[in-house]
Amino acid sequence: MAIITVRDQTHWHELRAQHIGGSDVSALFNLSPFTTRWQLWMEKSGKLPPEDLSDNKSVQAGTFLESGIANWAAHRWGMSIEKVTDYFTADDCPGMGASLDFATDAGIPVEIKWSAYGDGWEYEGETITGAPDNYIMQVQHQMACTGAEYGWLIALLRNEPRRMKIPRNDNIIDAIKSEITTFWDSVRAGEEPPVDFENDAEAVVRLLDFVPISDITLDQAHAELFQKYLEMADLEKQAKTKKDQAKTELLALSIEEMKKHNTSQEKAIVKCGDYKMSISTVKGSAGTEITAEMVGQFYGARTGYKRVTVSK
Repeated sequence: MAIITVRDQTHWHELRAQHIGGSDVSALFNLSPFTTRWQLWMEKSGKLPPEDLSDNKSVQAGTFLESGIANWAAHRWGMSIEKVTDYFTADDCPGMGASLDFATDAGIPVEIKWSAYGDGWEYEGETITGAPDNYIMQVQHQMACTGAEYGWLIALLRNEPRRMKIPRNDNIIDAIKSEITTFWDSVRAGEEPPVDFENDAEAVVRLLDFVPISDITLDQAHAELFQKYLEMADLEKQAKTKKDQAKTELLALSIEEMKKHNTSQEKAIVKCGDYKMSISTVKGSAGTEITAEMVGQFYGARTGYKRVTVSK
């Protein structure tokens, strides 16, 4: 284990670019909901700059909320949780590094998740009994870089902090190190992994900003992709039309039933077996006044409307 003192934000970004971090590693096992192996390869090889997340609301929320959750957890369980500024690397696996957000006073990694929702989360009381694989792998990665024998995963679940003590698993850590070694070997060899056409759409579009744009002619064999796209676009249009027709018919039926009731409310639920349709009122807004020089002028005006959603 090597500990690197991070000088500033620029130095931290340089270290991240040179290493596979805890939030990266699940992409090597196709377990990441955020990135793919191709996107990670493009970024670490320098062919695609990392996405700028400085204006991302979720990233901003994490910056402010994680410290609060850490403080809450420390109070609830009597833990000593400290902010970490150093960077950790694994001596036996070049290109593997961890940037911890928090750790106990004994150096045990503490990973905080402020937005714990979706599949994979289970808990009993204050104990997390199940967590998404990518977060489990992230903590194992942190243990590999710090030498810790266990790590903590603390998440805000149902508006309360809950925790999981994750023991070190050397089989998982060995697999992580093997994949990281293979990954960097492929970067040095220039062996780009295949694009994940289902999950790499946004990254491929982003790549357009970093390649020369010019007129080209593709091989005729690729014409079927154009045809497939246009066929799917037509089906999508037809599906939307049929969806809107079904919702309109449901609304018409519901309005006829509502006429029989002498009530009026801003929200209503239309039920039918396991199905429901929610009707709510979104109020209009006059907008926001901008500057003293433009008194009386507004932007962001909105006319009120009814929001209708159909679900099961």
